[in-house]
Amino acid sequence: MSRLLYIVVFSVCWLVGLLPLWFLYGVLARFVAFVLYRVVRYRLGVVRSNLESSFPDRSRDELRAIERRFYTNLAEYFVDAVDLASISRRQLMKRCDWPEENRRALNRIAGSRNWVTLLGHYGSWEMLSTFGLWPDSAAMVSLYKPLKGKVFDMYYRRIRNRFAPAINSIPNTELIRYYLANKDGLQGRPLSVALISDQNAPLDAFSEWVPFLNHPTVFFHGGEKIARKFSLPIFYMHVRKVRRGHWEQTFELIWDGVSPTEDHLITRRYGEMLEAEICRVPELWLWSHKRWKKKLTGDDLAAFNRKYGL
Repeated sequence: MSRLLYIVVFSVCWLVGLLPLWFLYGVLARFVAFVLYRVVRYRLGVVRSNLESSFPDRSRDELRAIERRFYTNLAEYFVDAVDLASISRRQLMKRCDWPEENRRALNRIAGSRNWVTLLGHYGSWEMLSTFGLWPDSAAMVSLYKPLKGKVFDMYYRRIRNRFAPAINSIPNTELIRYYLANKDGLQGRPLSVALISDQNAPLDAFSEWVPFLNHPTVFFHGGEKIARKFSLPIFYMHVRKVRRGHWEQTFELIWDGVSPTEDHLITRRYGEMLEAEICRVPELWLWSHKRWKKKLTGDDLAAFNRKYGL
């Protein structure tokens, strides 16, 4: 039954994706935004709580404006996910531009080495996790956490692997095994491991609390660990929305894979870059995520505030 439902869902999305962009983003996305925001009120309490605690110095009117724009962008993300069922390689590259000058700069730094990319739930991360399409880029592997719903898990695995081996997606538990099996590259191209590291991360022995959007925050640190373990350059992917359905991506070096670095510094720099991007255009981040379920309290919170002068 799950397989049958998946075929139906994928077929419908494939057909909808063939519709013109003016309809997808000018009509369908606006309708979805209205339903999410005004009718369903999808996680509205979470969104408001996150915005208010992250930007305590902003007025209620400012926060409500960000809120409305967030739901518009969330609806467009859903449309992007539908469009990925049938979009062509050429159209995807056209709509997620990567300026040639920035590609050359990255290639000068990375050379023939593999490299790591860190990005956030910012903009259209499904579309933007496609930089392996460029022939002068590394082949890309992204990580995902399997979804509980089998139908949507199959759908997302399909759209994330449509252009393999230029773009590949694997379960997060298979990262080290996959990297070791493909550390010499794919079809003559180096490998870039892309990780979205701003989810609600589990705590372990390596975890460290850092300031992020006015909260003590723990990030996933798999990107830092694999970069340091294999001496790989690690980059942050900046995102700029050009217009509806069109994006620009550029990469900034976090660590060159060679210079001495201390524990957690790479992850902290990633958090700082992501925070700066969110503060510039806050509506593009995924505010509906329950990001700060883990909290510091008591003596731990006091020690954190002293450490960072808060």
